Amino acid sequence: MVAQTKQQAAYIEKYLHDPIRFQCEVLDTQPEHVWSKMRELADSVDKHQRTAAHSGHGVSKTYEAARLALWWLFTHIPSTVITTAPVYDQVEKLLWKEIHRAHSHARLPLGGNLTKVQLDVDPDAKWFAYGFSTKPDTVTGEATRIQGYHNKYVLVIFDEAAGIMPQIWKAVESLLTNENCHILAIGNPTSAHGTFADCEEDPSWHFIRISVHDTPNFIEGKEIIPEISGRSYEESMRRKYGADSQEYGIRVLGRKPAFTLGTYLGKWLADAELEGRIDTTEADYMNTLPVYSAWDTGDMYTAIWFFQLVHNHIHFIDFEYDYQGKGLPYFAVLLQNKGYRYLQHWAPPDIIGSNGKSFQSGRYTVDVAEDLGISFDILRSMGNKEDRIEAAKSIMPVSLFSPKCAEGIQGLKDWRKRKNEALSTPEKPVYHEEAMKTWGRHVGDGYSHVAMAYRYHIVVDDRIIGYPHVEPVYGNKTDKYSYDPLKASSL
Repeated sequence: MVAQTKQQAAYIEKYLHDPIRFQCEVLDTQPEHVWSKMRELADSVDKHQRTAAHSGHGVSKTYEAARLALWWLFTHIPSTVITTAPVYDQVEKLLWKEIHRAHSHARLPLGGNLTKVQLDVDPDAKWFAYGFSTKPDTVTGEATRIQGYHNKYVLVIFDEAAGIMPQIWKAVESLLTNENCHILAIGNPTSAHGTFADCEEDPSWHFIRISVHDTPNFIEGKEIIPEISGRSYEESMRRKYGADSQEYGIRVLGRKPAFTLGTYLGKWLADAELEGRIDTTEADYMNTLPVYSAWDTGDMYTAIWFFQLVHNHIHFIDFEYDYQGKGLPYFAVLLQNKGYRYLQHWAPPDIIGSNGKSFQSGRYTVDVAEDLGISFDILRSMGNKEDRIEAAKSIMPVSLFSPKCAEGIQGLKDWRKRKNEALSTPEKPVYHEEAMKTWGRHVGDGYSHVAMAYRYHIVVDDRIIGYPHVEPVYGNKTDKYSYDPLKASSL
């Protein structure tokens, strides 16, 4: 124990503010393999509380993050190092594989009990490193857990940070009240929105970009450092995708895309922003026109889009999102307080189906709403999920969004497919057809309900406005629910 204490003291004196020296003299890094961005990243973690690095592929980001974890753990005493990534395989087989390699090949013995994703130096003193993944079904528990990792010194590492869920980012904020708690967020910037994407413009973060163009292998045109991307990788990506493509920007330059890969409406939202149809006062409420609403309802999550129809365009005047299960009584008051002149409230067919009963009251949602003065028109159940997504895409070119819809826009940007981690590669992500279980799913479903109402249901002057050449085949309100516009001959 005495020898270990002397070793710790030596580490602190020599390496506390020199992580690169620690890597080269204590760990396994060859001095000739240290390059500019590696040093910049290490210096930032030492000097800045928050470091975010958007990086291309194969630029030693995981290699360096693993060695920074060990540097922090053995020079900041006592300390806790927490690492996380979106998928467990990324935790164990990427970052912690490098931690194992650096620990076992260290020039000086480090000690501690190293298992798959945990390194205990002195558990009684809370002196350890630990890795975990953040899945939708466990994120609430992990967020609560991470808030409890208090110590004299704490380092949090987000690997593939674009995929870290918002609850985890928020939980880490509680740790950052301690000035000796630092965070490193690193990865390919695959998302156009979210905390990791926003770090680039956020002055509270020290931002670094690591491009393949920065590597010694690319600059020299030959292999200077093993396992680092160089000109051959850059050329293959340029040939495959083009130098102006989003894929090239993400994988080679470390630049975030105009829209998130795998999102349902990313391209259409990017076009809308370029054309000035988002955050525009042109879509503000007009008191001379009626207001429609479209809902995605649930016991816990509800998304509502408010819109008006103006000269062959859809003006989205307002948006509401609830994740606390406030219930229909709350929304009945909210509708009144907004002061709009409502014509129709559109809801999905499941509120009158087998899943339409409220867990809170045991009654059908549509009946509870009627008692509260909310008279829902029910969307016809037609087509599959892909049909509704295509309908949503079809109305985006005629959609304008007022500033009151900012939260809704963020939700639409988050409405995306679930990534197939087993088949995806760094160069080519693969996605499942179903939506990822994020809050954006509810926002996107609500928007698709607007699309279905507009294209197939809303009648003005005896014509369905989405397809003005189609005449409704029902005669009165009670016949409406048997109407199937996809089978109308004039379509």
